[in-house]
Amino acid sequence: MLPIVIFLILAFCGMLALFLLSPRYFSYMPERQIFSPWDTTLIVWIVILSLYVLVHDELYPVSEQFVCGITIWVFTFSLSSVVSFILFPSYKKEKWEVCEKNVDFITVLALVLVPFAVYKAVQHAYMIGSPEELFYTLRMQAIDPEENQLGFVKYFVYVVNVLLIIEVSRNKIRKWRLALVVVLCVLFFIATMAKITLFMYIFSSLYLLYEDKRISLRPIVIGMLFLISLIPVMYFLRGNSNEETNAELVGNLLLIYSIASVIAFGYVSPCSSAQWGETSLRFFYVILSFLGFDVDVPTTALQDFCDTPLPTNVYTVLFPYYKDFGFTGIALFALLEGGIIGALYKSSKTGNNIAKYLYAYIFTLLMMQFVDEQIFQGLSSIIQMSILLLICHTKFSFNKNVERHGG
Repeated sequence: MLPIVIFLILAFCGMLALFLLSPRYFSYMPERQIFSPWDTTLIVWIVILSLYVLVHDELYPVSEQFVCGITIWVFTFSLSSVVSFILFPSYKKEKWEVCEKNVDFITVLALVLVPFAVYKAVQHAYMIGSPEELFYTLRMQAIDPEENQLGFVKYFVYVVNVLLIIEVSRNKIRKWRLALVVVLCVLFFIATMAKITLFMYIFSSLYLLYEDKRISLRPIVIGMLFLISLIPVMYFLRGNSNEETNAELVGNLLLIYSIASVIAFGYVSPCSSAQWGETSLRFFYVILSFLGFDVDVPTTALQDFCDTPLPTNVYTVLFPYYKDFGFTGIALFALLEGGIIGALYKSSKTGNNIAKYLYAYIFTLLMMQFVDEQIFQGLSSIIQMSILLLICHTKFSFNKNVERHGG
Protein backbone atom coordinates (compact mmCIF):
# COMPACT_ATOMS: atom_id res chain seq x y z
CA MET A 1 0.00 0.00 0.00
CA LEU A 2 3.02 2.29 0.32
CA PRO A 3 2.98 3.43 -3.35
CA ILE A 4 -0.71 4.26 -3.03
CA VAL A 5 -0.05 6.29 0.13
CA ILE A 6 2.66 8.24 -1.72
CA PHE A 7 0.24 8.85 -4.59
CA LEU A 8 -2.35 10.14 -2.11
CA ILE A 9 0.19 12.56 -0.64
CA LEU A 10 0.94 13.93 -4.09
CA ALA A 11 -2.77 14.20 -4.91
CA PHE A 12 -3.45 16.06 -1.65
CA CYS A 13 -0.49 18.37 -2.32
CA GLY A 14 -1.91 19.13 -5.76
CA MET A 15 -5.30 19.98 -4.28
CA LEU A 16 -3.69 22.16 -1.61
CA ALA A 17 -1.66 24.09 -4.22
CA LEU A 18 -4.80 24.60 -6.30
CA PHE A 19 -6.74 25.98 -3.34
CA LEU A 20 -3.93 28.25 -2.17
CA LEU A 21 -3.55 29.73 -5.66
CA SER A 22 -7.30 30.04 -6.23
CA PRO A 23 -7.69 33.63 -4.85
CA ARG A 24 -5.55 34.88 -7.74
CA TYR A 25 -8.07 33.64 -10.26
CA PHE A 26 -11.38 33.44 -8.37
CA SER A 27 -12.57 36.45 -6.38
CA TYR A 28 -14.99 34.38 -4.33
CA MET A 29 -12.16 32.40 -2.69
CA PRO A 30 -10.73 33.94 0.50
CA GLU A 31 -7.29 35.40 1.10
CA ARG A 32 -5.28 34.04 4.06
CA GLN A 33 -7.11 30.71 3.72
CA ILE A 34 -4.28 28.49 4.98
CA PHE A 35 -6.46 27.59 7.99
CA SER A 36 -9.67 27.09 6.06
CA PRO A 37 -11.43 23.75 6.68
CA TRP A 38 -10.32 22.37 3.30
CA ASP A 39 -6.68 23.48 3.58
CA THR A 40 -6.43 22.40 7.22
CA THR A 41 -7.72 18.93 6.40
CA LEU A 42 -5.33 18.56 3.47
CA ILE A 43 -2.33 19.80 5.47
CA VAL A 44 -3.07 17.51 8.41
CA TRP A 45 -3.23 14.41 6.24
CA ILE A 46 -0.26 15.39 4.07
CA VAL A 47 1.84 15.64 7.25
CA ILE A 48 0.50 12.43 8.82
CA LEU A 49 0.83 10.33 5.67
CA SER A 50 4.31 11.74 5.03
CA LEU A 51 5.34 10.75 8.56
CA TYR A 52 4.02 7.26 7.90
CA VAL A 53 6.10 6.99 4.72
CA LEU A 54 9.20 8.05 6.65
CA VAL A 55 8.77 5.56 9.53
CA HIS A 56 6.62 2.82 8.00
CA ASP A 57 9.29 0.20 8.80
CA GLU A 58 8.60 0.77 12.50
CA LEU A 59 4.87 0.03 12.17
CA TYR A 60 2.52 -2.53 10.71
CA PRO A 61 1.44 -1.87 7.10
CA VAL A 62 -1.41 0.56 6.59
CA SER A 63 -4.66 -1.19 5.69
CA GLU A 64 -6.57 -0.97 2.43
CA GLN A 65 -9.69 0.13 4.30
CA PHE A 66 -7.82 3.13 5.74
CA VAL A 67 -6.56 4.17 2.30
CA CYS A 68 -10.09 3.93 0.89
CA GLY A 69 -11.60 5.68 3.90
CA ILE A 70 -9.17 8.58 4.02
CA THR A 71 -9.50 9.11 0.26
CA ILE A 72 -13.27 9.36 0.60
CA TRP A 73 -13.01 11.60 3.66
CA VAL A 74 -10.46 14.12 2.41
CA PHE A 75 -11.86 14.57 -1.09
CA THR A 76 -15.51 14.74 0.05
CA PHE A 77 -14.89 16.99 3.04
CA SER A 78 -12.60 19.38 1.18
CA LEU A 79 -14.81 19.75 -1.88
CA SER A 80 -18.05 20.05 0.11
CA SER A 81 -16.56 22.74 2.37
CA VAL A 82 -15.31 24.72 -0.66
CA VAL A 83 -18.67 24.47 -2.45
CA SER A 84 -20.48 25.47 0.75
CA PHE A 85 -18.16 28.46 1.18
CA ILE A 86 -18.86 29.61 -2.37
CA LEU A 87 -22.65 29.13 -2.25
CA PHE A 88 -23.39 30.26 1.32
CA PRO A 89 -24.40 33.95 1.47
CA SER A 90 -22.04 36.48 3.01
CA TYR A 91 -22.73 37.93 6.44
CA LYS A 92 -24.06 41.45 5.93
CA LYS A 93 -25.11 42.52 9.42
CA GLU A 94 -23.14 44.54 11.91
CA LYS A 95 -20.45 43.04 14.08
CA TRP A 96 -21.46 41.64 17.47
CA GLU A 97 -20.22 43.83 20.31
CA VAL A 98 -18.98 42.43 23.60
CA CYS A 99 -21.24 42.94 26.61
CA GLU A 100 -18.60 43.86 29.16
CA LYS A 101 -20.89 43.37 32.16
CA ASN A 102 -21.55 39.74 31.19
CA VAL A 103 -17.87 39.10 30.51
CA ASP A 104 -16.88 40.66 33.85
CA PHE A 105 -19.44 38.57 35.74
CA ILE A 106 -18.31 35.33 34.07
CA THR A 107 -14.65 36.22 34.70
CA VAL A 108 -15.27 36.83 38.41
CA LEU A 109 -17.22 33.57 38.62
CA ALA A 110 -14.36 31.68 36.98
CA LEU A 111 -11.80 33.33 39.27
CA VAL A 112 -13.72 32.11 42.30
CA LEU A 113 -14.68 28.61 41.19
CA VAL A 114 -11.78 27.40 39.05
CA PRO A 115 -8.91 27.84 41.57
CA PHE A 116 -11.05 26.26 44.32
CA ALA A 117 -11.99 23.28 42.14
CA VAL A 118 -8.38 22.79 41.04
CA TYR A 119 -7.26 22.93 44.67
CA LYS A 120 -9.80 20.23 45.56
CA ALA A 121 -8.64 18.09 42.63
CA VAL A 122 -4.96 18.36 43.60
CA GLN A 123 -5.78 17.72 47.26
CA HIS A 124 -7.75 14.59 46.36
CA ALA A 125 -4.97 13.41 44.05
CA TYR A 126 -2.50 13.62 46.94
CA MET A 127 -4.89 11.60 49.11
CA ILE A 128 -5.38 8.71 46.68
CA GLY A 129 -1.90 8.60 45.11
CA SER A 130 1.73 9.23 45.87
CA PRO A 131 3.26 12.68 45.29
CA GLU A 132 5.50 11.17 42.60
CA GLU A 133 2.42 10.15 40.61
CA LEU A 134 0.48 13.37 41.16
CA PHE A 135 -0.01 14.24 37.48
CA TYR A 136 -0.93 10.67 36.58
CA THR A 137 -3.51 10.61 39.39
CA LEU A 138 -4.93 13.96 38.27
CA ARG A 139 -5.47 12.57 34.78
CA MET A 140 -7.07 9.37 36.05
CA GLN A 141 -9.52 11.16 38.32
CA ALA A 142 -10.36 13.63 35.54
CA ILE A 143 -11.66 10.81 33.32
CA ASP A 144 -13.26 8.80 36.14
CA PRO A 145 -16.73 10.18 37.02
CA GLU A 146 -16.57 8.66 40.51
CA GLU A 147 -13.22 10.27 41.32
CA ASN A 148 -13.70 13.59 39.48
CA GLN A 149 -13.40 16.47 41.95
CA LEU A 150 -14.20 19.31 39.56
CA GLY A 151 -17.95 18.77 39.66
CA PHE A 152 -19.92 21.14 37.45
CA VAL A 153 -16.81 23.35 37.25
CA LYS A 154 -15.46 20.90 34.65
CA TYR A 155 -17.73 22.68 32.16
CA PHE A 156 -15.80 25.88 32.82
CA VAL A 157 -13.15 24.52 30.45
CA TYR A 158 -15.29 26.10 27.72
CA VAL A 159 -15.99 29.22 29.78
CA VAL A 160 -12.26 29.84 30.12
CA ASN A 161 -11.77 29.21 26.40
CA VAL A 162 -14.46 31.76 25.54
CA LEU A 163 -12.85 34.32 27.85
CA LEU A 164 -9.49 33.66 26.19
CA ILE A 165 -11.01 34.07 22.73
CA ILE A 166 -12.63 37.38 23.68
CA GLU A 167 -9.47 38.82 25.24
CA VAL A 168 -7.27 37.75 22.32
CA SER A 169 -9.71 39.26 19.80
CA ARG A 170 -9.97 42.75 21.28
CA ASN A 171 -8.82 45.64 19.12
CA LYS A 172 -6.50 46.60 21.96
CA ILE A 173 -5.50 43.58 24.01
CA ARG A 174 -5.61 44.20 27.76
CA LYS A 175 -2.44 42.45 28.88
CA TRP A 176 -3.34 42.13 32.56
CA ARG A 177 -6.76 40.67 31.74
CA LEU A 178 -5.28 38.28 29.20
CA ALA A 179 -2.66 37.17 31.72
CA LEU A 180 -5.44 36.46 34.22
CA VAL A 181 -7.29 34.26 31.74
CA VAL A 182 -4.08 32.46 30.77
CA VAL A 183 -3.56 31.58 34.44
CA LEU A 184 -7.06 30.05 34.48
CA CYS A 185 -6.15 28.07 31.36
CA VAL A 186 -3.02 26.72 33.03
CA LEU A 187 -4.97 25.78 36.16
CA PHE A 188 -7.51 23.86 34.11
CA PHE A 189 -4.77 22.08 32.22
CA ILE A 190 -3.10 21.05 35.49
CA ALA A 191 -6.39 19.78 36.88
CA THR A 192 -7.14 17.59 33.85
CA MET A 193 -3.72 16.88 32.29
CA ALA A 194 -5.66 16.59 29.01
CA LYS A 195 -3.88 17.34 25.76
CA ILE A 196 -7.08 18.42 24.02
CA THR A 197 -7.58 21.12 26.67
CA LEU A 198 -4.13 22.59 26.03
CA PHE A 199 -4.51 22.29 22.26
CA MET A 200 -7.90 24.01 22.39
CA TYR A 201 -6.50 27.04 24.22
CA ILE A 202 -3.38 27.35 22.07
CA PHE A 203 -4.82 26.61 18.61
CA SER A 204 -7.84 28.87 19.14
CA SER A 205 -5.63 31.77 20.21
CA LEU A 206 -3.08 31.32 17.42
CA TYR A 207 -5.80 31.10 14.78
CA LEU A 208 -7.44 34.34 15.93
CA LEU A 209 -4.13 36.19 16.19
CA TYR A 210 -3.27 35.07 12.66
CA GLU A 211 -6.69 36.04 11.27
CA ASP A 212 -6.37 39.48 12.86
CA LYS A 213 -2.92 39.82 11.23
CA ARG A 214 -1.16 40.13 14.58
CA ILE A 215 1.19 37.21 13.97
CA SER A 216 2.64 35.42 10.96
CA LEU A 217 2.78 31.68 10.30
CA ARG A 218 6.14 31.37 12.04
CA PRO A 219 4.83 31.58 15.65
CA ILE A 220 2.15 29.05 14.75
CA VAL A 221 4.72 26.57 13.47
CA ILE A 222 6.81 27.13 16.61
CA GLY A 223 3.70 26.65 18.74
CA MET A 224 2.93 23.34 17.05
CA LEU A 225 6.48 22.11 17.56
CA PHE A 226 6.19 23.13 21.21
CA LEU A 227 3.00 21.09 21.57
CA ILE A 228 4.67 18.07 20.01
CA SER A 229 7.54 18.40 22.48
CA LEU A 230 5.03 18.41 25.35
CA ILE A 231 3.79 14.90 24.53
CA PRO A 232 6.79 13.09 26.07
CA VAL A 233 6.99 15.68 28.85
CA MET A 234 3.39 14.96 29.86
CA TYR A 235 4.07 11.24 29.70
CA PHE A 236 7.03 11.56 32.07
CA LEU A 237 5.01 13.77 34.43
CA ARG A 238 2.29 11.14 34.60
CA GLY A 239 4.91 8.71 35.91
CA ASN A 240 4.58 5.88 33.39
CA SER A 241 6.99 3.09 32.71
CA ASN A 242 10.68 3.86 32.20
CA GLU A 243 11.80 0.42 31.00
CA GLU A 244 12.79 1.83 27.60
CA THR A 245 15.58 4.30 27.11
CA ASN A 246 14.49 7.92 27.01
CA ALA A 247 15.22 8.19 23.29
CA GLU A 248 13.19 5.07 22.50
CA LEU A 249 10.34 6.20 24.71
CA VAL A 250 10.14 9.66 23.18
CA GLY A 251 10.24 8.20 19.68
CA ASN A 252 7.50 5.69 20.44
CA LEU A 253 5.32 8.34 22.06
CA LEU A 254 5.53 10.57 19.01
CA LEU A 255 4.61 7.63 16.80
CA ILE A 256 1.67 6.68 19.02
CA TYR A 257 0.26 10.20 19.17
CA SER A 258 0.78 10.99 15.49
CA ILE A 259 0.40 8.04 13.16
CA ALA A 260 -0.42 4.89 15.17
CA SER A 261 -4.12 5.70 14.73
CA VAL A 262 -3.67 5.33 10.97
CA ILE A 263 -2.63 1.70 11.47
CA ALA A 264 -5.21 1.10 14.21
CA PHE A 265 -8.08 1.98 11.87
CA GLY A 266 -7.40 -1.29 10.07
CA TYR A 267 -8.76 -3.13 13.11
CA VAL A 268 -12.17 -1.45 12.94
CA SER A 269 -15.01 -3.56 11.53
CA PRO A 270 -17.55 -1.74 9.35
CA CYS A 271 -21.19 -1.55 10.48
CA SER A 272 -20.28 -3.33 13.73
CA SER A 273 -22.15 -1.12 16.21
CA ALA A 274 -24.55 -2.82 18.60
CA GLN A 275 -27.24 -0.25 17.80
CA TRP A 276 -27.84 2.11 14.89
CA GLY A 277 -25.39 5.04 14.97
CA GLU A 278 -24.37 4.39 18.57
CA THR A 279 -20.92 5.98 18.18
CA SER A 280 -21.42 8.91 15.83
CA LEU A 281 -24.95 9.83 16.95
CA ARG A 282 -24.68 9.29 20.70
CA PHE A 283 -25.46 12.97 21.37
CA PHE A 284 -28.90 12.56 19.79
CA TYR A 285 -29.60 9.43 21.82
CA VAL A 286 -28.88 11.46 24.97
CA ILE A 287 -31.25 14.23 23.83
CA LEU A 288 -34.04 11.74 23.02
CA SER A 289 -33.60 10.07 26.40
CA PHE A 290 -33.71 13.47 28.15
CA LEU A 291 -36.96 14.28 26.34
CA GLY A 292 -38.54 11.08 27.63
CA PHE A 293 -38.18 8.75 24.67
CA ASP A 294 -37.55 5.10 25.44
CA VAL A 295 -34.07 4.71 23.92
CA ASP A 296 -30.92 3.01 25.09
CA VAL A 297 -28.16 5.60 25.48
CA PRO A 298 -24.83 4.14 24.26
CA THR A 299 -22.04 4.09 26.81
CA THR A 300 -19.00 6.37 26.53
CA ALA A 301 -16.44 3.68 27.30
CA LEU A 302 -12.91 4.22 26.02
CA GLN A 303 -11.96 2.27 22.92
CA ASP A 304 -9.99 -0.96 23.27
CA PHE A 305 -6.25 -0.87 22.74
CA CYS A 306 -4.70 -2.54 19.72
CA ASP A 307 -1.12 -3.14 18.59
CA THR A 308 0.34 -1.18 15.67
CA PRO A 309 2.76 -2.71 17.03
CA LEU A 310 2.76 0.17 19.53
CA PRO A 311 -0.40 0.10 21.69
CA THR A 312 -3.02 2.75 20.95
CA ASN A 313 -6.75 3.24 21.44
CA VAL A 314 -7.41 6.06 18.94
CA TYR A 315 -8.55 5.34 15.39
CA THR A 316 -8.70 8.68 13.49
CA VAL A 317 -11.72 10.78 12.55
CA LEU A 318 -12.99 7.92 10.38
CA PHE A 319 -13.68 5.56 13.28
CA PRO A 320 -17.27 6.38 14.39
CA TYR A 321 -18.64 6.75 10.87
CA TYR A 322 -17.02 3.57 9.58
CA LYS A 323 -17.97 1.55 12.64
CA ASP A 324 -21.60 2.68 12.41
CA PHE A 325 -22.20 2.88 8.66
CA GLY A 326 -19.10 1.74 6.73
CA PHE A 327 -17.69 3.71 3.82
CA THR A 328 -21.15 5.18 3.16
CA GLY A 329 -21.04 6.76 6.62
CA ILE A 330 -17.62 8.30 5.95
CA ALA A 331 -18.88 9.85 2.71
CA LEU A 332 -22.17 11.16 4.17
CA PHE A 333 -20.64 12.67 7.30
CA ALA A 334 -17.76 14.19 5.31
CA LEU A 335 -20.34 15.81 3.04
CA LEU A 336 -22.42 17.05 5.99
CA GLU A 337 -19.53 18.28 8.14
CA GLY A 338 -17.78 19.90 5.20
CA GLY A 339 -20.95 21.73 4.20
CA ILE A 340 -21.70 23.04 7.69
CA ILE A 341 -18.13 24.04 8.54
CA GLY A 342 -17.64 25.62 5.12
CA ALA A 343 -20.74 27.77 5.69
CA LEU A 344 -19.52 28.72 9.17
CA TYR A 345 -16.14 29.67 7.73
CA LYS A 346 -17.82 31.83 5.07
CA SER A 347 -19.76 33.68 7.75
CA SER A 348 -16.58 34.14 9.81
CA LYS A 349 -14.62 35.53 6.85
CA THR A 350 -17.35 38.03 5.92
CA GLY A 351 -17.67 39.84 9.23
CA ASN A 352 -19.49 37.58 11.69
CA ASN A 353 -17.17 37.61 14.69
CA ILE A 354 -19.27 35.05 16.61
CA ALA A 355 -18.78 32.63 13.71
CA LYS A 356 -15.06 33.44 13.72
CA TYR A 357 -14.76 32.64 17.41
CA LEU A 358 -16.70 29.39 17.02
CA TYR A 359 -14.62 28.38 14.02
CA ALA A 360 -11.47 29.03 16.09
CA TYR A 361 -12.67 26.25 18.41
CA ILE A 362 -13.64 23.93 15.55
CA PHE A 363 -10.24 24.60 13.98
CA THR A 364 -8.71 22.74 16.95
CA LEU A 365 -10.96 19.75 16.27
CA LEU A 366 -9.95 19.77 12.60
CA MET A 367 -6.29 19.83 13.61
CA MET A 368 -6.87 16.74 15.78
CA GLN A 369 -8.73 14.67 13.19
CA PHE A 370 -5.78 12.31 12.78
CA VAL A 371 -6.38 11.23 16.40
CA ASP A 372 -10.15 11.01 16.82
CA GLU A 373 -13.50 12.42 15.73
CA GLN A 374 -14.51 15.35 17.95
CA ILE A 375 -17.19 17.18 15.96
CA PHE A 376 -20.29 14.98 15.92
CA GLN A 377 -19.17 13.20 19.07
CA GLY A 378 -18.45 16.63 20.58
CA LEU A 379 -21.66 18.43 19.59
CA SER A 380 -22.36 19.12 23.26
CA SER A 381 -19.15 21.13 23.61
CA ILE A 382 -19.81 23.02 20.36
CA ILE A 383 -23.29 23.98 21.59
CA GLN A 384 -21.87 25.08 24.95
CA MET A 385 -19.31 27.25 23.18
CA SER A 386 -22.02 28.79 20.99
CA ILE A 387 -24.27 29.61 23.96
CA LEU A 388 -21.40 31.11 25.96
CA LEU A 389 -20.32 33.27 23.03
CA LEU A 390 -23.86 34.57 22.59
CA ILE A 391 -24.17 35.31 26.31
CA CYS A 392 -20.94 37.33 26.18
CA HIS A 393 -22.33 39.37 23.26
CA THR A 394 -25.91 39.89 24.41
CA LYS A 395 -27.13 42.59 26.79
CA PHE A 396 -29.95 41.33 29.01
CA SER A 397 -32.52 43.63 30.57
CA PHE A 398 -35.45 42.69 32.80
CA ASN A 399 -37.59 45.67 31.85
CA LYS A 400 -36.63 45.94 28.19
CA ASN A 401 -36.21 43.58 25.30
CA VAL A 402 -33.01 41.61 25.05
CA GLU A 403 -30.55 43.44 22.86
CA ARG A 404 -28.85 41.34 20.22
CA HIS A 405 -25.57 43.25 20.47
CA GLY A 406 -24.30 44.05 23.93
CA GLY A 407 -22.14 47.02 24.67
